[in-house]
Amino acid sequence: MSMSFGLATTLSNSQKLTPQMQQAIKLLQLSSLELAQEVQAKLDSNPLLERVEEEDEHAHENSSDGSGDALSESLTLEMWNNNAVSSSTDSSNNDDDRTKATDATAEYDDAFSDSLDKLQQASIDSDAVDNSTMDNDYQNLHDSNDYNSFDTSNFSTGSASTAPTRTDYDELDSYQGATCATIQDHVRWQLNFKRLSETDTLIAGYLMDSMDDMGFVRLDIDELLQSLDTMASFYQWEAPVEYGEIAVVLRVIQSCDPLGVGARNLSECLAIQLSKLDPDTEHLAYAQALLSASEHLVSNNIKALTELTGLAPEHITPAISLLRTLNPAPGLSFQSSQPDYTQPPASYDIPDVLVTPIRRNHGTKKAMDKKAADNNAVDNMAQKEGWHVRLNPETLPKLRVNQEYASLVKRGDDSPDNQYLRENLTDARLFIRSIEERNQNLLKVASSIVRRQQEFLLHGATAMQPLILKDVAEEVDLHESTVSRLTTSKAILTPQGLFSLKYFFSSHVSSSDGDVSSTAISAMIKQLISNEDPKKPLSDSRIQATLLTDGIDIARRTIAKYREAMNIGSSTQRKQKY
Repeated sequence: MSMSFGLATTLSNSQKLTPQMQQAIKLLQLSSLELAQEVQAKLDSNPLLERVEEEDEHAHENSSDGSGDALSESLTLEMWNNNAVSSSTDSSNNDDDRTKATDATAEYDDAFSDSLDKLQQASIDSDAVDNSTMDNDYQNLHDSNDYNSFDTSNFSTGSASTAPTRTDYDELDSYQGATCATIQDHVRWQLNFKRLSETDTLIAGYLMDSMDDMGFVRLDIDELLQSLDTMASFYQWEAPVEYGEIAVVLRVIQSCDPLGVGARNLSECLAIQLSKLDPDTEHLAYAQALLSASEHLVSNNIKALTELTGLAPEHITPAISLLRTLNPAPGLSFQSSQPDYTQPPASYDIPDVLVTPIRRNHGTKKAMDKKAADNNAVDNMAQKEGWHVRLNPETLPKLRVNQEYASLVKRGDDSPDNQYLRENLTDARLFIRSIEERNQNLLKVASSIVRRQQEFLLHGATAMQPLILKDVAEEVDLHESTVSRLTTSKAILTPQGLFSLKYFFSSHVSSSDGDVSSTAISAMIKQLISNEDPKKPLSDSRIQATLLTDGIDIARRTIAKYREAMNIGSSTQRKQKY
């Protein structure tokens, strides 16, 4: 066996993400709250990064000549139609001012700014505006902080980024309580005021231990009596426990609050609540008679109910209506009213994008008031003027580089202090640019969604259009994964309500009039069921026939799948006989 040694060279290609690109990708999928936390963490770790305070921003606006306001205003439809847009001069002036302000530290910015500038130039061209195609319309984003003001022939976008981010919220206390009252604890507390004997307290303890969360006692009295007899003989009690004594203690428990607690079944629970009603309550006797045949009441056997109770069919309906006003699970109602400290606090969605209709005054105030009185006229006007899409200014972080610390950076100085300042200066600028890129792309994606879902904004979910990530990605010139990250944990506030951006993406179903969104079909099915007669509910076959008349040809099992996804029961479960 021979062994030999040698040297060899190999050539391979590999692609790795830099920490800066990983940070930019991470910021894309963060929600507004998560972004605020990330910004605060970066502010705490980087001394060269600071937040733009509101008073500083107002002072800068008052000292300016108003040119910044002109750039931040959304372009009107008339300016687009007349091709009277010229942004190259303003943007070049802004570039000159920005170059002068950062000339002292420009040496450290050249190394990493080229790639980002090329990326911005490839996707956002601020020097050319052409309203002939949608792709060129997206190019009207300025290479400055005013990146969120552009219009199209169907909608306009803009973002008032003058307000600071609200991150000064109070943190929740780590201790919010150690225990939570249960229905058993609540009833035991009331039994302390009943003056029970030692034996009755022992019996009540056994009964309370068998009480479930609904407030029902699940222990049979005969079994409890047998257990107590065994204990009496073992401990040689003077007198054994009788059946009537257990029944008396059970009635004491049933007199506690909430009304109906301590019952052994649903029928007894409802009977206890009926006994506490005013004797003059209408249809009270009919309801009590129905409870005497509870097994047929549960099975909805009306014929057997009329035979056993002797009630006429016209008396059964009001009696059932009275029973439906009672509480079938008093324990659960008490439990739901108690705060649960083991669960996290309720979260609320904060809109990242705001959509409002553009309505301009084209005539006298009297004529506009008359037109606004007609809802159809308002819809037509919104459809004609378009939609205003902008980022929520309350969620946009306003950051800047601390110029006082940045001026301390020295050229050609490799000391540890200077190296520390240089690294943090680079990190601060990259972080600010990553946030700007995130906001730019989010605005582009949201604008594309609004342009494609204008019918939804006017008419609701039934007018939703089929849309996939690939359609939006091709329009805004981004990768599908980037669009997916941008629409994750993001909400948009529309005239129809607050929705997640993911809500607007759905598969399509072929029909005679073209493709129909699955979300629209689900909304149609829900609308048909909500308008049905409860005594004659629509079956899946009838819903299928109704949709077929509208040109939507889908299978019956598909309707059943959509119905079950919305937690809607079958026609048999929804049917009400009385």
